[in-house]
Order: sequence, then structure tokens, then C-alpha cells
Amino acid sequence: MQKMMQKTLLLLLIFYGQLAFATTPSVYDYDIKHWTSADGLSSNSVRTVTRDHLGYVWFGTLYGLNRFDGEQFDVFTTELYPKLASNTITQLLTDSAGNIWVGTKAGLSVMDPNTLQLERLPVFSEVTSLLEVAPGEIWVAADQLFSISEGKVRRVDHIKSVVSQLAQADEQLWVCSSEFLYQRDAAGNWQQFTLPAELAQNPVYDLAWTTEGLHIASETGLYRLQPDGLITLQLLPDQTTAPVYRILEDNAGATWLSTYRKLYYQYQQQPWQIVTSAELGSSPWFSHLYQDNEQNIWLSSFSDGIFLASRSQIRRIVPGTEPVIRSVSLTPQGQLLFASQSAVGMLAADGFYQQLVPENMLQGQTVHDLYWPDPERLWLGLERGLYQFSKVDKTYKPVFSELQGQTVRVVQGALDGGVWIGALQGLYYVKKESIKEHGEETPLTYLPFNTELESRQITALTQNQRLLLFGTSRGLYRWQEQQLTRLGIGSALYNAYILATLVLPDDTVLVSTLDDGIFIQVPGQAWVQLYSGNGLLHGPALSFYYHQQSGWLWISTHKGIVRLWRDSLVNATTDGFRLEEILSPYDRQMGSLTSRCCNGAGQAKVVYWQQQLWYPTLRGLVAVPDRFTGTNHSSLQPLLKQISAQHIYPLSGLQLRQVLEQRERNITISYSALEFSRPDSVVFRYQLVGFDQDWHNVGARRQAVYTNLPPGNFEFQVQAKYLHQSWQEAEQTQIQLVIPRRFNETLLYRLLWLLLLLCSLYGLFWLYRQNNLLKQEQLARLVQQRTQELENTNQKLNELNEQLSQLTHRDATTGLRNLRFMQEQLPKDIEHFQRNRQSLLQQGKTIALLLLEPDHFQEVLTRYGSNTADSMLQQISALLIRETRGSDYVVRYTDARFIVVFRDISVTQVSQYSRRLVEQLGNTSFSVVEGESIKLSTSAGYALYPLPLLGGQLLSWEVSIQLAEQALLRLQAKGLSNRVATIQFDNQLDAFEFEESTDLASQISRLLGEGLLTLEHN
Repeated sequence: MQKMMQKTLLLLLIFYGQLAFATTPSVYDYDIKHWTSADGLSSNSVRTVTRDHLGYVWFGTLYGLNRFDGEQFDVFTTELYPKLASNTITQLLTDSAGNIWVGTKAGLSVMDPNTLQLERLPVFSEVTSLLEVAPGEIWVAADQLFSISEGKVRRVDHIKSVVSQLAQADEQLWVCSSEFLYQRDAAGNWQQFTLPAELAQNPVYDLAWTTEGLHIASETGLYRLQPDGLITLQLLPDQTTAPVYRILEDNAGATWLSTYRKLYYQYQQQPWQIVTSAELGSSPWFSHLYQDNEQNIWLSSFSDGIFLASRSQIRRIVPGTEPVIRSVSLTPQGQLLFASQSAVGMLAADGFYQQLVPENMLQGQTVHDLYWPDPERLWLGLERGLYQFSKVDKTYKPVFSELQGQTVRVVQGALDGGVWIGALQGLYYVKKESIKEHGEETPLTYLPFNTELESRQITALTQNQRLLLFGTSRGLYRWQEQQLTRLGIGSALYNAYILATLVLPDDTVLVSTLDDGIFIQVPGQAWVQLYSGNGLLHGPALSFYYHQQSGWLWISTHKGIVRLWRDSLVNATTDGFRLEEILSPYDRQMGSLTSRCCNGAGQAKVVYWQQQLWYPTLRGLVAVPDRFTGTNHSSLQPLLKQISAQHIYPLSGLQLRQVLEQRERNITISYSALEFSRPDSVVFRYQLVGFDQDWHNVGARRQAVYTNLPPGNFEFQVQAKYLHQSWQEAEQTQIQLVIPRRFNETLLYRLLWLLLLLCSLYGLFWLYRQNNLLKQEQLARLVQQRTQELENTNQKLNELNEQLSQLTHRDATTGLRNLRFMQEQLPKDIEHFQRNRQSLLQQGKTIALLLLEPDHFQEVLTRYGSNTADSMLQQISALLIRETRGSDYVVRYTDARFIVVFRDISVTQVSQYSRRLVEQLGNTSFSVVEGESIKLSTSAGYALYPLPLLGGQLLSWEVSIQLAEQALLRLQAKGLSNRVATIQFDNQLDAFEFEESTDLASQISRLLGEGLLTLEHN
């Protein structure tokens, strides 16, 4: 079975190779992309396709309506859009006004793609066909025939029977019912044709008008309306009959015919081509064929998702019978010369193939390089020496006895007319005048510097007027002015296995290595490395080719082809390399598998012929045009999709302004760019002007997230480009965003709060004075009554209690966790944070330490005594325990100071949450003696762990507590109460500023003075 499949694939490749030089289009010229439910499609059973005026492609499936931008599927179902008639979508139509008509199993809806608003229409049967017969007038086949115009639905009374399909051509309307085929001309006159009995009893799937007339696709086969009015069954191109589902005549004049598990293709009057599962890689059982305005063909499958067929610029041919090609070159007559695994052949410009060196001569040896010393002799670098083939007498023999048994990888002409030969034992040279005709033995010079090479196995060679550059299996060497220099000292290049070399006209050097990527040296600059970490795709490079007219450097690998913009090499260290992917390991054409490129042995891995670059592969030759347009064939305009907040705000392509509701402060803006051929090569950046200071480079991410936005007017800008482009070439889309002010953000609201605060402060002051006067006498009597003995006893008891509490994890007074508990638990929390640091930082989470202290607590102690003070501490503790999260814990730090440890809290919530605790403490009335109550303001400072500065994770949590304490002390020094303070760091501040500081307070004062720290409070 496996051998049979290999033979089938080989025959397909040979057939495709014969088509490669044809002037007429072929189905095998199309690149294929495939999407299924694994990629986000709501169902693999897709029934219909359309494209809106914005460029999105819409798919109707058995479970929902899908909008596609090349990367993401947006799914519309009845659960979220109740005005959608059903989740089973049967027909889609984009009318001239841009509206999308959605036919379903249970009726008809119409959608405005700008607002994504649906309207349900009074059609309740299964919709089998939709047609815009005139601008603004839609005909609907849903058992009966309906006409919809200006929102009004009416029946077309001329046809009484069940209608299945509609078509229009040359101002003529065609309607297929259960018994007749109807025709209406431009004047409104009707004519009917009787359906054959077998056609009338089976479903009709499509009506299509082609250059050959009207065709009917049905369950019983393909039918055609004859000039005499008879409808007759037509045999399929393979002389069989089978169910036919869709007929499409594309804009190029080619006909596509979808049948049961086969796809037929014919360009004009050329022979039909048949696509089966062997060519497609999946069963070609297509329910709909759709051509968009970019000439792409969308094929929706009954069971296997969506296929996109787009005409490829890259050709593949398999000349001869051996698909594995090892080396390529040119003949002196300008023909393409190539060596397969078994023979050497030539390919003429008209596609004629001629075998040159037969299989029995090569005897299975790999051809590493090809060279013509004269038009009649061909030298071949093989695994066991250098051999010569004579075109005159067809002889084949070794050239140099010294090279017998050596692998010869390089056979290249020298600038003086001689020949360089790179073999297993070193580099050889043949002088021009020593190259004799008719295959006579010529002297071979073994170059003296071979003894200086660490490895004598020559793998690559390049020469220009100033230098000779050659690579070995262990290092790169330069021979210049009779001096040998080993290059790349101190880098991975020094001991690398060299695969390919290239010297540009300005002496820029490119070197490919087996394991370390590409090394590039611009004259006057150091070596720069291009590897997978900074843009190199698909593994080590096998070949280089510089196309001077376009300025592109072409690079082939075992898995694909990329090209590098020559001018980007000069500033590559700062601006990066400008690379464009031409062929990826996932690209495939109709009739071929993925991973089409590349192969090769020795030097001969690429050749330029007929304005194309030709590469050897394991499945024939791949030809890429030198003016390959790539993905940059059209404008990559970004599109704004929607704004998500508490409400969803759909955005249209023409919308310039969006006003949000007052409470919308956390928003997510979704955007996209339509690229269906290579969506992974599209990158984005965005900026909210008026809020962001700079652009956010987000790669392929298609969402912008903002939290806690202030009110105001903003402009959201998003740019899109391909990976190989610069941002100066990017296209931009923008929209004005308006966030109205809430009442609590107005000046009047703030003035009212200020007045309330002043009144509250006056009332508190008056209460404090009155209470102080009343309690002075009581306090004096209590002090007199206490004896020295009681004081000593209490002091000793307190000392014992303190010792006991230090031995446990609970504070005796408040019942909170004590300092000892925090010293044991906090390192464990930090260890947990460090283990999950990357994930938590991506979620914006941290550990926060909030230090709280009630203001004027010492006065309470003095006035009411320690019992009342302890009672107040207990009340404060109870409030803190009640208001903190279950994952947090509260610690009594010292006296009246408390620490709240927030574990895994969002950085953006720390200030908000801390502020709420302080406000609740300040607004709470605490009970004192004799039923009285008082309120105490509270001050707080917090710090994060790790600290948000360079190397902040290297500092201990004790430093974070000290920073929180410094923030609290400085807040108290300013006389501010009911506030939360924190110390903010400059973006460039390093951790060493605190790591070795013995006096943190002085260090903070110094950094505050230098502007590297700021004290923020709210």
C-alpha cells in the first residue's frame, strides 16, 4: 500500500512538472490552506461562504455563523444573537449595500456587518438559495419564492410549487422548482422547462450559468439545459455520474465542479483535471465554491472545514523519474543542469528534459558540485572523487588520481580562469593553462596552506577580486595577499561547520554554520549573528544568493526559503534584520505535501535561471521568481472590530468616534488585519494618545487592554505590518474615544466633599475637647488609686505574657498573627511567588505589604488607659480581619502598627484596596469606656515584593517593609491622615541603590532629592 501511494505521488509530481512550463493555468498552481474546528471554526461542516465589504470572510456552518480575518474566528450563535433564525446556516449573500443575508434551517435574518446587528425577517422555512436580482431586491428560495425589497417580504405568485435554487445571467432569472425550471427575461416574461423525472424527485443543489449554458447540480448528477429546451444528464469528466454540489466559473474562465469526494477543474477548453484525496490531503467533498475579489477560491467542506486555494508564484517540477534532486547549475548553452540521486540531466527553457549522465555511470554517488571546464566536458564532484563526463564520446572517468576516494564538495572556477577544488584532504587548484581538452591528465596543485588548517575538509568557497573565502568542517578561512587568516576568533564561528559562504560586492561577508546560524560582517564592523532567536527561520542556511537588482539576499534551508533585505545589514545591531518568509515548511500546493524545500549537496544548492531562483529538493526542483511579491501584494490596513467593557461596542471600518458610557473605565479593544495567506507574518503596535507615552509593540496579539482609564478624549491608533517591513511602511487606523466624567469626578462633587470634611473635622475636634475635659478627673482618680505594688505586678505579668506570646504565633491582645508568624510565613509566600513568578507577573500580580497605624493612638492610651487602648486594638483587628481577603493575613507588627500581607494581588488593585481599608478604619466608631465611641484616622504605607526596579527580586522582604515604613513616616511627617502612601521608583533605578545601604532613611532622602524616588499618596 505504501509503495502504491509513493508511486501515485511520484506520478502526480511528474504531471505537475510537465504543467510547470505550460502557459495555461492548472489546478496544481494553487497553494492550499486549511482550517478546521481545531483552529476555532465552530463546526467542520461548512455549507456556505461570502465576503463583506470590509474584507472579512463569513462561513455558515451547522453550528453558527463565523467571521474570519485569517487568524481568528468570531462565532455568532442564537445564544448570543437571538435574532439569528437558527444555528444551522444554509445560505449567505452579501448584497450591493453591504448587508449580509443569512439563510438558515429555520428562516432568514439579515445582518449589518458594521454594527453586527441582526434583524429577523418573516421567512420561517429552510432557505436553500439567495439572489440579489436588482440593487435592493433580494429573492429567497425557502420552499416558496419570496421577494424582499425595502424591508417588505412578499411572495412571487407566478411560481406555486416548492422552489429550491436561483440563478441569474444576462438579465435573465432562473428558478428551479420541484417540477419545472423557470426563466424570466428582462421584460418580466416567464418560460418554463420540464425537469426529468429523476431530477424532479431528488434534491437540486445549484444552478450555474457558464459559457456552455445553464447547468443544474443535483443528487443524481450534472444536468444541462439544451438549446432545444430539453434538460439532459451529463457525464462527469471521468465518464461517470455522481452527486454534484457546486459549479463555479471563475474570473479567469476556469470551471470548478464539486462532486462526491472529487473536485474537477478545467481551464477553458483544456483537458479536465481531477483532484481527489491524494492531491488535496483530505476528502474533496465541497458544499460551496466561492471566489473573492482577490481571485482566491474558498472551498467549504461538508465534513472537513474550510480550504483556501490561491494561485501560487512558486513552481515545482520533477523532470525525469527521480524526484530527489541534489545539485543544480547551468550549462554553457544556458540550460538548467541538475543532478538527481541517480542521474544528471538538462532542462531547456521550453521544459524539454534530456538525460546527460545516466544512472549506470553515477552508481548511486551523490553529486556535490558541477563545473564545465569547457563546453564539451562536465566535471562532477562526487563522494569518491572528481569525475569527468564527455559530451562528445559519452565517456565517464576520474580526472585526478590524487582525489580518488575523497569526497569533493567544491568545484568552482577561479577568477583567473583556473579551478578551485575542495575535497576531504584540503583545497586544490588547477591552472587555466593546465586544463587540457579531451580528458587528458592535468596537473593538480595541492595548496601549501592546507597544513595550517585544523580541518582539511573543504565545505564551501567564495572568491572575488580581493580575497578568497573558504569554509571547512571546523572553521572559516580567508586567503588574501598570500596570507591565511582564520576568522571568527572568540565567537562560535571559530570552530563551526561551514555550510555556505557569500561575499557581496562591497566585501560584506555572509557565512552559514551548521549549529550557530548565520554570521555577517559588514566592512569596518564586527561579526553579527543571525539565528533563531533574532529572526532566522527554519534552521541552518544551505545556500545564499544575492539578487543585486532587487537588493534581496535569498537564503534556503532544509525547511523553507527566506530573503534578507541587503540594506538592513548595516544597522542590524540596532534596528534588527529585515527578513521575509517566502516558503515555510507548512506551505503546500495542490497535489504536493508540506515541507517543499530545500535540499542540496556541496556548493550547488541554488542557481538563477529565467528570472527565477531554482532550488533542489527531495521532491523535484522549486522555482521562485526573483520579483516575488510575497505577502506585500496589497494594503495591510488594520481593522477595529469592537470595544469590550461592561457593554460591547461593535466598530465599523468607517467609524471615526466612539463615546463610551460613564462607568466604562476598563476596556479591551479588539483589532485585526486581513491576511489569509500568511497571517502569522503580521505584527501590530498600538497607542492610546493622551494616555500612553509610547507605542506598545505586541507582535501578533490582536487586543489592547486598558484599566482605570481617566475621563477625557483619547485617540486609539493601531498599526499593522508584515515582519519584513519597517514601521515606516505600516498602515494605520485610528478612532476617537470619549470617556465622559462621572458626577463624582466633577468639581462640584469635590467641593461638596471638602465642605463635608471640614464640618466633620470641626465636629471631631469639638467632641474631642469635650470628652477630654470630662475624662481628666476620672483619669486623675484612677492614677492615684493605683499602687506601686499593682504596677509592679502588672509589669511582671505583662513581661510573662509577652514572653508567652513570643513563643506562639498569636498576639495575646488582638488575637492576630504576631511578628514571629510573619517571619516564618512570609519567606514561604515569597518562595511560592518565585516558583510561579513568570505566570504571576504576566497576570500583573505581586505580594504587597501594607503597614497601618492609627493616628493619635498614644493620646487615646494616655486619656483612656491601656485597657481601653487594648479594646480599640481588638476592634481594629476585627475590622481588618473582616475586610481582608481569605488569602491575606493581618499581623500586629508593633504596638499600634499592623501589617496586612496581600498574597497574589494585582498590582493595580493594591492602592485601591489599601485606600478602602484606611477609609473604613477612619469611618468606624470604636467603643471606649461607659458606652462612648470615638473615631480615629489612620495612616498607611505600602510596598511591593519584588520591588518594581531593576533587579528588585534580589532584595529581601525586610527592605520592602522598611520602604513601607518610610512611606508611612513621611506621610505622618507631613501631617496627613487617612492617606495611603508608597514610594515610586524611577524606571532606571537599580536594586544596588538599596542592597548595600546601611541607612535606608538617608538613602531614600537622597534619592527623593535627586528625583529618582517619589512619594505618592492618596
